Amino acid sequence: MLSPLFESLIHNNMSLIADEPDDDTAMVLKEADIFTDAEESEEPKFKLDLNDKDLILEELEDLMGYARIGKVKVLQLDKNYMGDAGVNILAQSPCLFKLASLSLGYNKITDQGAMILAESPHWKRLRTLYLQWNTIGPEGIKALADSETLAGVEILYLKGNPLGPRGAEALSQAGGMKNLKELYLAKTRLGVDGLEALCQGDVLTNVTLLSLAYNRLDDDAAEILAGCKALSNLKTLDMYGSHLSEDAKAMIKASPHLQQLSALQVDW
Repeated sequence: MLSPLFESLIHNNMSLIADEPDDDTAMVLKEADIFTDAEESEEPKFKLDLNDKDLILEELEDLMGYARIGKVKVLQLDKNYMGDAGVNILAQSPCLFKLASLSLGYNKITDQGAMILAESPHWKRLRTLYLQWNTIGPEGIKALADSETLAGVEILYLKGNPLGPRGAEALSQAGGMKNLKELYLAKTRLGVDGLEALCQGDVLTNVTLLSLAYNRLDDDAAEILAGCKALSNLKTLDMYGSHLSEDAKAMIKASPHLQQLSALQVDW
């Protein structure tokens, strides 16, 4: 049962998402008097922002029993340090099956937590998944990438996780994530070997934005990217923190496989 204080916290951080535009950056309205109409809608129309609220597991369990939780479209739980146990509570909650966006950054999630996420049957409508700055490695990435439930994810944010080359290889061989449009891999320890592995699979086929910032990449990486046939739909490439010569940048821009590229983000 929710305590009055916790229920007040939820209420004060619940906001209505406007229908247009239909994404996580949509205009947010605070008028409480229109909540009733939204609650009667078949589709979820609320955003619940509980980032950095020091939630304990008992409160997370209580949240799953909250009357409006099934009406939440965007759920933000960054910096609550819930660990894999918290992920387990979320993954076992059928009331979240209408979620379109879930943010779990800075939560001490390990490979085990990633596997729990991947095995849950309740994420089929999820389109955006933020997992930045956890400790998810190759095994966890493989589970996420092969998950049938997460096959509809279009935006995957993995910044700061220790993927390494093996994690990149797991992503490249993904059996489930074929619909990715934005993939954020900054500071994931890819290196040139990881990038090469990533480019050998099909996971990048529909990607329009790829972030590879701060991964110890150099001119060899530019050659790999220029020759990557899977990047034919790429429009934005983030290479901040890479050591690229002017020739390497020119090689990327001139690649016949990167004709859609309109933004190459590099250090000056």
